[in-house]
Amino acid sequence: MKPTLLILAAGMGSRYGGLKQIDPFGPNGETILEYSVYDAIRAGFGKVVFVIRQSFA
Repeated sequence: MKPTLLILAAGMGSRYGGLKQIDPFGPNGETILEYSVYDAIRAGFGKVVFVIRQSFA
């Protein structure tokens, strides 16, 4: 059984000034979350679960 990655992404990013989880970051507009999921899959995780605020959905 592959492990599950739990990503806590419910923060408002008030010090950052926005939702850093979905802010374009990479050379092609990738987000931090995309990098996290990509790395998790390459590391052998079988599932990714996000904990977010209902207002973000």
